[in-house]
Amino acid sequence: MKKFLWGFIFLCLIFIMLLVHGYNENRSLDVDELTIRLPDLPDNLDQLKIVHLSDIHFPKNRIDPDHLIKETQKADPDVIFLTGDLIDRTASIEDVPLAELIQSLSQIAPTYSVSGNHETSSRQLDQWNDIMTENGAVLLENDIHIATLSGEKVAIMGVKDGNQTSMIPLSEDIRELPVLLLAHHPEFFPSYTTDNPDIQPDVTFSGHAHGGQIRLPFIGGLFAPGQGFFPKYTSGVYSSSQNADQKLVVSRGIGNSLFPLRINNKPHFIVITLTNQ
Repeated sequence: MKKFLWGFIFLCLIFIMLLVHGYNENRSLDVDELTIRLPDLPDNLDQLKIVHLSDIHFPKNRIDPDHLIKETQKADPDVIFLTGDLIDRTASIEDVPLAELIQSLSQIAPTYSVSGNHETSSRQLDQWNDIMTENGAVLLENDIHIATLSGEKVAIMGVKDGNQTSMIPLSEDIRELPVLLLAHHPEFFPSYTTDNPDIQPDVTFSGHAHGGQIRLPFIGGLFAPGQGFFPKYTSGVYSSSQNADQKLVVSRGIGNSLFPLRINNKPHFIVITLTNQ
């Protein structure tokens, strides 16, 4: 009986330690600096810096927006990408500091955004769209925007949540331009690179997977929506099986949704540097 009691106490202590560790991790930001080599990147775009944020899930975030703003200022990016689920579908949009965050980010660098499944399933989608555009973000919903960054034209595209690149109308030939795609769902990466022969994204930026929620040593994420158990795309940089020069960047996100805790999975702030070297 005593052995059982001590064993039970030991398991309870481990469980409490995991909860405390998870609690602290959920309030600690992982600033992840990544470098992606694109052989055909114009010289003027060498060292182009991108801040990538995703899945803030206001109000279920444990990282203060001011912290995100300060880290973005510190990174001094050329452009900012937001890849959906900035609000949780359960949120009242009037009660979260979305407008303040977008306004602050867009004052640091040009800011581009796409919707995620929480925005598109919310009754506040139109209001969300208005907040984004009125506070300086460029909202890409099956759209393409030809931006000028460091004196070079860049095609920045975005697909509405659940859509494919075939839904993006082309008004001009972009085959000679660097192409950057914002798309909430990483599990569709293979189709993003093959769905439309006229649109070949050099880098795709996604979120949604929340890092697999619980990250296991030597294995990675445990579960991600749309991918199930032991998902393939959860965090960091991946290469296309069709063309190794086509890359996917997956953010683990900032906030939580249905599952309230991350384990071994800090909120993720990504700074990407593009290079041709």
